[in-house]
Formats: sequence, C-alpha cells, structure tokens
Amino acid sequence: MALLQGARPFSPDDLSGLRDISLDLEFVEGVTGVASPFALRLPPEEGTARGTPLFGPTIGPDYPERLARFDALETGLPTLINPDRTALLMVIDVASGRQPLAETLAALRETFAGGLPEDTRLTLTGEDAISAEIVGGLKTDLVSLNLWGGLLVVLAALVLMRDPRMALLAVVPALCSAAAVLALSVWLGYPVTVLSNVVPLLLLVLGVADGVHLAGHLKTSGQDVEDTIRNIGPACALTGLTTAAAFAGIMVTGNDQLFEFAVLGATGALMCLSLTLVIFALLGRVLPPGTGTPAAATGRVALTLCAAAARRPLAVTLAALALLVVSTGAYLQNTPWFPLYQNLPRQSATLAANDAIAKDFGGVFQMVVEVPDDWETLLRADRALSAVAGPQAVLSQADVARWAGSVDAPPDAQLLGSLPAGTLGRLETADGGYRLFVSTPEPMRNRQSLARFDALEAAAFSAGAARVIGLPALMRHEAVHLISQLSLGLLLAAVGGTLIVALAFRSPRIFALLLVPNLLPLMVTGGSLMIWAGGQLTPTAVLALTIAFGIAIDDSVHFLNRYREARRTGKSSAEAVETAARSAGQVMVMTTVLLTAGLGVTAISDFFPIRLFGGMMILTLWTALLCDLLLLPALLLLRKADHHGAR
Repeated sequence: MALLQGARPFSPDDLSGLRDISLDLEFVEGVTGVASPFALRLPPEEGTARGTPLFGPTIGPDYPERLARFDALETGLPTLINPDRTALLMVIDVASGRQPLAETLAALRETFAGGLPEDTRLTLTGEDAISAEIVGGLKTDLVSLNLWGGLLVVLAALVLMRDPRMALLAVVPALCSAAAVLALSVWLGYPVTVLSNVVPLLLLVLGVADGVHLAGHLKTSGQDVEDTIRNIGPACALTGLTTAAAFAGIMVTGNDQLFEFAVLGATGALMCLSLTLVIFALLGRVLPPGTGTPAAATGRVALTLCAAAARRPLAVTLAALALLVVSTGAYLQNTPWFPLYQNLPRQSATLAANDAIAKDFGGVFQMVVEVPDDWETLLRADRALSAVAGPQAVLSQADVARWAGSVDAPPDAQLLGSLPAGTLGRLETADGGYRLFVSTPEPMRNRQSLARFDALEAAAFSAGAARVIGLPALMRHEAVHLISQLSLGLLLAAVGGTLIVALAFRSPRIFALLLVPNLLPLMVTGGSLMIWAGGQLTPTAVLALTIAFGIAIDDSVHFLNRYREARRTGKSSAEAVETAARSAGQVMVMTTVLLTAGLGVTAISDFFPIRLFGGMMILTLWTALLCDLLLLPALLLLRKADHHGAR
C-alpha cells in the first residue's frame, strides 16, 4: 500500500500528477496491478460493459462532486480518498519471486519521487513492507547491541574488579563465546529476527557470569587453574545445562521461528560453556590475576543480606511465600497479547501511516472471510460485516453486483471478466465458494481494535461463514495459543532446570529448596507487567522469563555449591551460610552488575520487544539475587541442624 498524505486537500493538478504516477507504477518490475481512485468507473450502461471512468482525461475542480456521486451509488466499493481529500491510498499488487522485495520497494519510491506533489508525504506499508522494514532495522540493531554490550561489560568488569588481568580472564572467554554463537547463527542460515538478535548478547552475559566466578576463585583461593576448573567448573556446567534446558523448553511451541530460536539458544549455551572453560584454562596459564582487589561494596551487600536472613529466617521465608502468592495472582491477571506494531523500529513512519489508514480506510491488514457457494449467504455476510467495519471496508462480489445495479443474483461472467486481472480469483475460493475481504487494523493495536476484530469475526460466523483466515486472524488466535505454549515451556524450564540441579547434587531436597527462590523472581517480574506494560503478556515477555530462569539459577548453584563445601568441612549451617556469602556472595553481586551492564544496552534498541526483553531480564536477575542472598540462606538455616550439607 502507498499512503499519500497532503498538508491540504488535493488540487486537480495534484490528482493529475498522482494519476500519472499510478500509470507508471504498472511498469515497475514485480508490480502486477494498482488499485487507486483513478481506476474507479461508473456503473455499466448500454455500450459500455465496463462503465465509464469516473475521472475523464482532465481532472477538474469538480472532482469532489464526482467522488460524492460515486459514493451515492452505495456500492460498497472504496473510493480510496478520505473525506477531507488530504489522504489517498494506492493498493499495489506485487508478485513474489520476480525480484527481491527491497528492490521493488526502492523502485516504487523512485517512481513516486518523480512526480509527487509538493508537501505530499509518501509511506509504503502493508504486510510485506512492514516485514522488510523490521528486518532492515534488525540488522543494524544486531551490530550495535553486541558491540556496545560487549564494551559495557568490559568497562564494568574493569571498574568492579580493579584488576585488568582478572577482568580479562572473566570477559575474554565470554566475548569469544558470543562471537562463536553469532557465527553459528550465520552458519545455520537462520534469518535475523527480533528474538535471535539478543541470543549472542544473552550468552555473552552468561559467559561473563561464569568467567567472574572462575576468575574470582582463581584469585582468592590461591589454587591453580586446574583446581579452579575442578571446583567451579561443575557449577558453571550446571548453569549451561539449565540455560540450554530453558531454551529447549521453547521447542514445545511447534512454531518454526521459535524452534530456530530455541535451537540457536540451546546449542549456543552449550557452546558458550565449552569455550568459556577452555579459553579460561588457556588464559589462566599465561595471565594470572594481579594484586588489585574487587570493589568492597559488592562484598558488603552480600554479607548484609545474608546476615539479615540469619537473624530472621522464618520471617524472611514467610514474607517470600506471601510475595509469591501475590505476584502469582498478579501474573495470572495478565492478558495474552500480540502487538505487531511494537516490532516496528522506534520512530517508524509506518506506525503513524497504519493508524491513518485504519482511521480513513479501515486498516492495513486483510481479514479474509470464506462462505459457501450460496449467494444469499454472501449477501448476509456482506451486510453483517459492513455493519461493523463500514461498507467501504468490505470487498466482495456483492459490491460488484451492486455496482452493476442488482444484487438479486451473482454478477454474470461478462461483468466478472471486466474486473482487473487477479481480482476474480481472490473473490472466489478453490471449491467455488465466495471470499470477502475486510480491511482492518491489527487486532491488538489497542483494546478497541481487538473488540472490533472480535465483533467482525462474530458477525461473519453468525452470517454463515465457513472460516475466517488472514494475518489478522493469525495474530488474534495463533499468537494467543503461542503464548499459552510458551507459558508451558516456562513451566517445563523451571521444573526441568531445578530437577537438573537436584540430580547433579544427588539430593531430592534441593528440588524443593531451589524451586521457590527461583520461581519467585519470575512471578515478581511477570506480575510487574500489570504496572509497566498494561498487563500485556506478550511472547517476548514469556520468553524473557523463560531464559531469565536459566541464567538466574546460576547464582543459586554457586551459592549452594560453596555452602555444601563448607558443611563438608564440619561447619554449622550458620557458619556455612556466612562462608558462602563471603566466597560466592561478592561474586554474585558483581556478576549481576555485569549482567545489568550487558543487558542494559538493550535500552538503546530501536525495537520495543528487545527493550522489554532486556528490562525484564534485568529485573528478574536482581530479584533473583535478593532471593539467593536472603531467601535461600533462610531456607538453609531452617533445615534441621543435623542435615550435613546437601546430601
């Protein structure tokens, strides 16, 4: 679609120039047809089977009266000029496969530029154009996200660790791993999507988290590289496995794009784990940590939180359980939502154009209603849909019959043969039934557009429609089903990831011990959508929660590992908690700060889903840190004193 908007009503000269452009568009490579106001014809009369053109060779100042004359016929056919005469719509059919869409769009813009009236703004939109704009923006976004994300992580590591060599040990393996995952996505040939854009960045921050734990232990323990990997490596491996399991949980959706995202993420997580350990081992041999000490504030935060848990473990546990109940209730109040418009780049002119088309012409998207081979059913469906959407938003053979002067019977073959090429095929189904096309905004643009779509769908089925198809129907129903499947994937990831850790520690008790501290951050973040996202539970939001769980459990694993080691030396639960807080707590705070720095770069993304993804990940990680330094120690201290470690 080409939307042309003027600062004032179009003059006859403006329309004459636009008519010339509409004719030139027919000769653009890949264009198979153009529908515009200049293709309108008056009803057929004797000797003029196709009718006479509404506009003659010269468009005069009486053109508004001519348009009003056509509207008065009440055919239902759109004039494609808004009532204020300040916006005009051209519907351009483009054949797929003739040449790349980007080249066709460029040729269309060049054709318009040759004769566009002064002060007239052009916006190309439609399903294909929107997709092309999203992909084009994502490619630029991919580079900036990973470049700036990596730079921020390096700077944050230098500031927090105060030891350049230790920072290099922590960050370089992660940077190499992220680069390898980026290369993997290219090798697999997966397309660039809003989701796949964040995978390298996610695995970068995951690698940094493991790198900090490894480098921190190497520096503080006095052990060599082999002993460090022997002691910390298993916990890092558990993190990689739980993250891979979180990605794998997404595969249950059956959605091709999400399946590719899950494969890339799960494979990348395991690749990241392997490369991080190998590169750390190689670097650690030639680059021992320096003498600088990490920022003391990070250690104080960890000790303060664990001390609070030690003083009132029961109160902390009860408060956490109450918060879990409240946040779960808030999470369940969210509404499954699929806002396609949010996938457009920030400041996109297409968004405003789509809203203008929805206001003046019904909408950019086509809802397709199929009815049986029964003329009365078609008429009934046409009336029902027109009552909701407006007569000029519905296109069917009933409009052609009204234009010809009678709706008592279907248009005859001669009349149908006069329609533009390809139109007849669209208005009929393969089995001889009828199709109606309803111009509509995207269903979940807002609450009003959702109610409008539901009313249209109800009207179609009540009138006898066999089915409702098209992209709007997919966005309305399949997306909601997808969110339901993703929620199942989230549940599987939470249970499966915790089970993996319990099996690794060979203790069934750990499953219950870890489930609440790692489920609570998800529910808090999910419940917070009621406050800052209007209660909209989008696929991106569920994905963020799923992946955040796989990464957030990292701190739980490292804390529990240090706690168990302390208990094995004969320390009491309270002493073991303090030891874990001193040895792992400081690193946990540092990794959370580093992860925040890496994910914080999503705030500069041009795409709202990526900004939402990053924001939810950051909130989840900080909530998880609080749970690991408050709730997890409290639960450990509430266990019976004779439970020596995680057995």
